[in-house]
Amino acid sequence: MSERINCIIIDDEEMATKVIVKHLENVPDFKIVGIFHSAVEAFLMIDDLDVDVLFLDIQMPKMTGLSMLKMLKKQPLTVLTTAHREYAIDGFQLEVVDYLLKPIGLNRFLQTIGRIKRLISKNDQHSDTKKDEIELITKNSETLDHIFIKSERAFLKIEFSNILQIEAIKNHIKIVTTKGTHISLMPISEFEMKLPPNDFIRIHRSYIINAAQVKRFDNNSVTNDSGVFPIGRSYKEIARDLLNKRLIK
Repeated sequence: MSERINCIIIDDEEMATKVIVKHLENVPDFKIVGIFHSAVEAFLMIDDLDVDVLFLDIQMPKMTGLSMLKMLKKQPLTVLTTAHREYAIDGFQLEVVDYLLKPIGLNRFLQTIGRIKRLISKNDQHSDTKKDEIELITKNSETLDHIFIKSERAFLKIEFSNILQIEAIKNHIKIVTTKGTHISLMPISEFEMKLPPNDFIRIHRSYIINAAQVKRFDNNSVTNDSGVFPIGRSYKEIARDLLNKRLIK
């Protein structure tokens, strides 16, 4: 695992934040890309950050860490940090990686780091073993009107024209079509490369939409028959330009 692991820290207590920052000095492959003292502030900014790991306090003013976590479209690997043990069950129901009780000791913190690294390494290895299979399933997609995906131990043919949107769910994708919904084990960024570039537009870290299925769009969102989807801040300029070129002729 040679690439840096990007993380953010969200905690309204400055001292608690400093403890995590100090502990991370012992882990050189972790890079802090953001520190927030408010869950509201973090929620508004997280789409603009490439976040792998989230160190998240639970009790904060205006919005709790758990409330923020439930609102995220795509949840990074999350470590809850709190002085209150009673929130553990709620946290693990949200599939967090670990639960650290304050004050957080270095040894316990490093155990969590080890768990995170094993999870990331496992996902990377799984992706490597699937590369040949993925290439076989999706090759020549630019010249075809369909794609084959592996879902529930079977290979399914999906017409590009029937796709409404693709959604990221951790290391899986949910492909929503006019005929049904399918889940497949593949990062959304990898699936994006298999799509006809003139027909599909990335509007968010978690969403790719079929331009032909768009019913309405503005500066902040895109609407199709499946629902309304936000345009992420870092995608706004490119997404709006592509939508205008593709749909406003």
